[in-house]
Amino acid sequence: MLVAKPCTSMGGVLVQLYLWKEIKLDISKLANEMKAKGYKVKTLIPGIMVVAEFEGYEVSVYPSGKIIIKELRDEKKAEEIARKIYEMAGVSVED
Repeated sequence: MLVAKPCTSMGGVLVQLYLWKEIKLDISKLANEMKAKGYKVKTLIPGIMVVAEFEGYEVSVYPSGKIIIKELRDEKKAEEIARKIYEMAGVSVED
């Protein structure tokens, strides 16, 4: 289940994936997949976070699965972007 809510500290939307099992995203692998799909990876700190430009927004992705999409206010659009990112990370998102 995806939950999107306003992120007041970063000025955007925070999306978190909640599953019955704990997930740990491979941030380096995700960064490589993003680059391969044509997205600009701005910062990669292996094991900590990746920051990329994604569909006109700056996104920060953490190994826990938390995604912060800066300057976006539309929670439905945030969920749509997050689904694409999780797909690139090899994580199945079920409704």
